[in-house]
Amino acid sequence: MEKHIALLHTKILNMIWERRLNVSTRGVTGYNPNEPEHIHYGTIAYSTIHAILLSLSLNSSDVFVDLGCGKGRALCCAARYKIKKSIGVEYSEKLSREAEINAEKLRGRCSPVTIKHMLAQDFDYSQGTIFYMFHPFGPNVLHQVLKKMKEGFKVHHRSIRIVYVNPVHEAFLTDCDWLEEYDRWKPNTKGNNEHSVSFWRSKYP
Repeated sequence: MEKHIALLHTKILNMIWERRLNVSTRGVTGYNPNEPEHIHYGTIAYSTIHAILLSLSLNSSDVFVDLGCGKGRALCCAARYKIKKSIGVEYSEKLSREAEINAEKLRGRCSPVTIKHMLAQDFDYSQGTIFYMFHPFGPNVLHQVLKKMKEGFKVHHRSIRIVYVNPVHEAFLTDCDWLEEYDRWKPNTKGNNEHSVSFWRSKYP
């Protein structure tokens, strides 16, 4: 009963935030067995996203990159901070367009937003200081993404951080000798009532 009440409370808060921000990011898309590396679209609570962004202490030099941005919920929240820019990467044309519409309508936007309709493994990883992922793809794509991310890191040395929500395949991050985990949230902690969240950062420069 208590769990049901908590879920209802979270749902109501999410609806309030949707109206406050003037966006529409709710909903779930079905899993496509023909694309096993691409996970279905879903969202996490605004309270969790706000807690994550607050913990990152974003500043004017940060470039926030949402890998598998979907309709842009996390992206839009990040864009309300005074950062350099926010970038959403999404392979679905339909979701990419919805993310663009939400970014255009967003109330309180403080930074420019760009949506890239492309595969995450084709993105230019020489840009970006914070990479956010809500379990967006399977192990093969994640392996390719981390490889490209390391290559981009070599091209443009800077401090980067990775936020991995529902870190199903985080063993791949553990295997990266250039990354280290610096924090971890369990469900029902720090405003997060849904999934584990792991935080990673580059070891150098």
